[in-house]
Amino acid sequence: MDFDTVYANTNTSYKPININGTWYSDYKSASSVERVEAFIKLGRPDPVQYATQDGVVSWDVVKTEVEKVLESV
Repeated sequence: MDFDTVYANTNTSYKPININGTWYSDYKSASSVERVEAFIKLGRPDPVQYATQDGVVSWDVVKTEVEKVLESV
């Protein structure tokens, strides 16, 4: 079983974003922050694609933004 394939097909976001018929995870809702935190702790990028209303964002952007949230807690 391929870890990335399994997790690429899951979406824990409570605020998924639809861009032209494709669904993406947000990275600001509590469930998304917890998921990203878990992948940071694993030392590997999340295979799910993330976006804002402005478009798709890279894992580096997601990771950096979630790390800022975690530092402020």
